[in-house]
Amino acid sequence: MKIVFSTIPMQIVNPVVYKSEENKAIEYGKPTRFPINSLLAKTLQKDDEVKVVRIITEGEFSEQNGILQQEELDNINETIGANIKYVAIRASFRETSEVVQYRFREIIRTLENGCEIYTDMTYGPKTLIPVLFYSLGFAEKFFDADVRNIIYGKAVFNKNKEIKSDDSELFDVTPLYYLNSLTGIMTAPDGKTALERLDRFFEL
Repeated sequence: MKIVFSTIPMQIVNPVVYKSEENKAIEYGKPTRFPINSLLAKTLQKDDEVKVVRIITEGEFSEQNGILQQEELDNINETIGANIKYVAIRASFRETSEVVQYRFREIIRTLENGCEIYTDMTYGPKTLIPVLFYSLGFAEKFFDADVRNIIYGKAVFNKNKEIKSDDSELFDVTPLYYLNSLTGIMTAPDGKTALERLDRFFEL
């Protein structure tokens, strides 16, 4: 089972080609509105069982964008043949402890044992990024999950508030997640030793 966490924007976004200099394996080469769909176009295979969890923050265009994300992915999947189902997690645009905890609890309820996880952290409120990281850590620890890709789509807007296609990039930020995991399990007697050990790790 592949589980996909798709953050949904609160404003309308136009299709652009997301380029990736660091990881050509995730570069689709065709216009998409949603970076996660570019990744899935390159990673989904026929008969894959896929659960797309759309994380929707309530706004003027949020529901419309949720529909557009599904339509775009369904169109891509016509030539792939994966079995995709969709789940929506909705929350208000209020970053209270109650809302943050609600998002976390709803996200981890979508997990399944032994799943592969693909995550897009492009859109949504800033508190959603650590919530996603905590959810992935929970998934690895308790659901034997395999975190495959975490992506971020860089979008530069012009004066008409449209994404500039030439400046759009797709970044695989999965190493950032594992850096967080590393610092969580690393031990050292003091800060100086910890810094030295971290430097040695990056030199490997």
